[in-house]
Amino acid sequence: MKNSLQSISTFIILSILCAISCNTTNSKTTSKDNKNENIVKQKIDSILISLNQNGKFNGNILIAKNGQILYKNEIGFSKSDKKTLLKETDQFNIGSIYKEIPAIAIMQLEEKGLLQLNDPIKKYFTNLPDWSMNIKIINLLQYTGGLPKINWRNHKIINDQNLMNDLSKISNLEFTPGEDYLYTNYSPFLLSKIIENITNKTFSTYVTQNILQPLRLKESTFKTSFPYENSNSMAIPFNSEFEEDKLPFTIKSSIFLFSTTTNDLFKFIENLHSGKIINKNSLYKISKTENLDHNNMQSALGNVIYQKGELTEHTHHGTSGNYESIISKNRINNTTVIILTNSKNGNVHDIKNTILELLNSGE
Repeated sequence: MKNSLQSISTFIILSILCAISCNTTNSKTTSKDNKNENIVKQKIDSILISLNQNGKFNGNILIAKNGQILYKNEIGFSKSDKKTLLKETDQFNIGSIYKEIPAIAIMQLEEKGLLQLNDPIKKYFTNLPDWSMNIKIINLLQYTGGLPKINWRNHKIINDQNLMNDLSKISNLEFTPGEDYLYTNYSPFLLSKIIENITNKTFSTYVTQNILQPLRLKESTFKTSFPYENSNSMAIPFNSEFEEDKLPFTIKSSIFLFSTTTNDLFKFIENLHSGKIINKNSLYKISKTENLDHNNMQSALGNVIYQKGELTEHTHHGTSGNYESIISKNRINNTTVIILTNSKNGNVHDIKNTILELLNSGE
């Protein structure tokens, strides 16, 4: 009995010592990790401030690691007055990154059985010429429909009706659908019109009800006009001379005017990759490009990399006037980088790469 009690006591003491040792080790590891994180944040801060002081960066940035926000900052001005500083809640036009939204909405409808990706678009646009019989929804997602680029200078006002009229006047496609690639805003525009046809709702209403509200993206919106009728919440685009963007036409098509913040984009990306907006199979479908001998092809999600059947990297870049944006999600290193600027310098890729090098080096 005495030996038994001694054995139990010895076991308890050893367990306590082990627990203390493990806690000490974990504490040291956590302390080291926190120290490394602080060093990384300080370096990022220093780089961005230096870029701003040299006129090379003006915008908002968010960096996350393992699903948690590691760093975010607002650097520079939201207006060309050189007085109004950027705020965390300032909204930016994200350029071509908007193209993800109609693609995601299309997949939501496909998941519900309301359309098929091999549907010819003539099914939804009876007023378009016969070439619309040869373009399938999948061609719009992959920019292989043979549609030309939008001629933005065709009209003083760019609205949905004018764009549809321009499409109806096209006699011949640029190439046979599926045989080549041409990156055009007509593709996501027509996707948005298919969504309206099926749901009997405006595109912005459908997206608000089925993407923005469920994900609580309260800082995202479709503006109705550019130049903006109400610019209070917007970071206004300007050039290196602090001159605001001026266009020879007015944009009234809201699909091209989707505006958001770094916080909302982070929520959007995290939910997209966790399967809360569309399922894994749908995500794969809009990540694919057509198998063509063509350089620099983009999918509906921009540039996506799969390894062994798993999505590992998702990067999308966009510009609109002096707006420039980039999102980068790396699922191997569990990093997310979001950069939004309202004074384009053409260097967001370089800034993103520098940040990722710092994050991955851990120092």
